Amino acid sequence: MAQKLKIDNKLLPLAKRYSDAIVAVAKDRGELDEVFTDLGTVSESLNLVTKMKDFLMHPVIPFAEKKDMIKSVFQGRVKDSTLSLLFILTEKNRLNLLDTIKYCYEESMDEAKNIVKVDVVSAVEIDGDLKQSLKERLENKLHKAVKFVFDINPDIIAGLILKIQDKTIDGSMAAKIEGFKKILR
Repeated sequence: MAQKLKIDNKLLPLAKRYSDAIVAVAKDRGELDEVFTDLGTVSESLNLVTKMKDFLMHPVIPFAEKKDMIKSVFQGRVKDSTLSLLFILTEKNRLNLLDTIKYCYEESMDEAKNIVKVDVVSAVEIDGDLKQSLKERLENKLHKAVKFVFDINPDIIAGLILKIQDKTIDGSMAAKIEGFKKILR
């Protein structure tokens, strides 16, 4: 299952341009999955070792020193295309885009593999049988493979809210109660 990630929508257009470029390179080299894994590894590393991220984002430290740091940590551990992206992001002081680039990259990769991401909000944890049944029904309806992102929100009382691309299907009890309130007014 995919992880829920908070993305700054203002960064999406710029991150999408970087993502499109790295996807094109990775596709040409047959490294789509590997580069995605690399982006996760680098992002996780930078989020865990904040001193390294601070060093790479410091405006006074020369790019040559930052480049040496990136090489010493990641060269041989990630694909050359991922390393090049890190150099570019560091040189242009855009390392803060990395998580958003990874998000955009994953969407492009899913699209290439005919996978659709579905956000599912429920009041309680959904059991495995219901998840499987929901997956099968959606795959038959959408004619695509489905990747779920689950979230729990007790405020919906019961039922599910599905977000598929730009569509929202609100089958929650809270929405039904709100509808009844409007009718009774």
